[in-house]
Amino acid sequence: MRKLFLRSFAIAFIAFVLLFGGEFLLEWRRAGYPGMSSMSWSEAGNTAKLVDILSPMARAYNNVLAMLIATIGLAIPLTANMHTPKLIEMFLKDRVNRWVLSFIAVGAAHVLWVDYIIGPKFAPTWAITLAVFMAIVGWAILLPYFFYVVRFVDPSRLVIRLRDDTIRALAQVSDRDYEPTAAQTEVSTRVNQLGTIIIKSLDRNDRDVAAEGTWAIKVMLDHYDKHKARMPKEWFKVDRADFVGLSDEALEMLSETRTWFEMKCLQQIEHGFLRALHGANDTVSTFSDATRVIACRAHDHHDEQALRLCIRFFNNYLREAIKARNLRAVYDVFHQYRRLGRDIVDRPELLREIGNHFAYYAYMARTYGMLFAPQLALFDLGYVTRRAYERASPAAGDLLKVVLTLPHRTGNDLHTMAVKAKLILGGFFVENKREAEAEIVRKNLRDVDANNIERAEAELLAADRSFFEVTDRQLNLEYVPPERREPLRQFCDSLTPSG
Repeated sequence: MRKLFLRSFAIAFIAFVLLFGGEFLLEWRRAGYPGMSSMSWSEAGNTAKLVDILSPMARAYNNVLAMLIATIGLAIPLTANMHTPKLIEMFLKDRVNRWVLSFIAVGAAHVLWVDYIIGPKFAPTWAITLAVFMAIVGWAILLPYFFYVVRFVDPSRLVIRLRDDTIRALAQVSDRDYEPTAAQTEVSTRVNQLGTIIIKSLDRNDRDVAAEGTWAIKVMLDHYDKHKARMPKEWFKVDRADFVGLSDEALEMLSETRTWFEMKCLQQIEHGFLRALHGANDTVSTFSDATRVIACRAHDHHDEQALRLCIRFFNNYLREAIKARNLRAVYDVFHQYRRLGRDIVDRPELLREIGNHFAYYAYMARTYGMLFAPQLALFDLGYVTRRAYERASPAAGDLLKVVLTLPHRTGNDLHTMAVKAKLILGGFFVENKREAEAEIVRKNLRDVDANNIERAEAELLAADRSFFEVTDRQLNLEYVPPERREPLRQFCDSLTPSG
């Protein structure tokens, strides 16, 4: 943004010089190239005329300064109230703002001073020339600076500024150019400001800015991964001032796991998720998707503790979505959780934990009367289980046990979608010649009568790839690819008396 301002100012200044210089040259040529004595009021001894020239210039300076102060006085507090109170501090610390306002103020004072020192027989020609050129520069600055101020209060630019300031501070700490304790305070403040912008944007249904703020946090964590290994040990020590409300044990665990920065960032994403949960439901996926991407990045960088922290936040999302009885949010978080399980399929210990979490929150959803949510969990956990078997993960068998503990009936009420999810799993085992696992699924479904099996089979084989409503996933959960339909038929046939 500063480069754009300087480029705009340079263009305006050059345009002024060319316009005014060309005009002067034409008039000078028309007059027959007169000498300086013929063009100067000071040479003619008419210093009063110089005062007449400078007086409008002084008034113009005052008007420009008044306009700038009025614009800033209205725009900055108003925008700060809408996005973050720290905007005022950011504005005052910005070098362009300080230089431009100082230049205009000095220029206005300089014109008045030159006006004052002109006497009946004293013409300060150098000071007058400087005043004129400063006025030209001031007017050249004016238009680019107005655009600069407007861009400065743009929330998208605020997000970029906070992101870049944080990334710069992290790099300075890793290079030992910034004292870790002071850097912690600054970085924590910047991250909190981003969280405030996200929340206030959601309050005004400004979904784009909320998404930009969330993605900025993700970008910050990407850059942090590059520096984390070189951070001084003092950087990872936190106290109560950094996380008000956390217990001593929680603070100690943050210091031990070296994840205080990830915790601070993910907390802001969680705040956005909670605000979206009770307001802009369609933005819930923004926060769960960002958390999944952050978790995958931690997995790629072999940051075990950061990955586990992301999983805990996923659990928070599920708990809050279920408590709010927000089925759309549960649907989305299960989907992102499933994608995370697919991406870390080579981590059997974490897959087992994720499987248990799926089951826990499926039962919790049933307790809250959300009968559809456990069936979603069964489909998604079944998907993770199939991926685990395809990769020969040691956790595959344990995941299968967890899937089959999820019930497909409550008393006499049969949950058709749960039955279909298990049928798809059984067909997968038949396709991959895993008869022992297929038999386990058969035994689990032995309480489902043949009519229900046949009906579920027919609906699965007839399901289109695209769901008949517009959803975040859009892929029909019941869709079975053509190459897997014959194994599914064989498994279903084995469950019926005729088969």
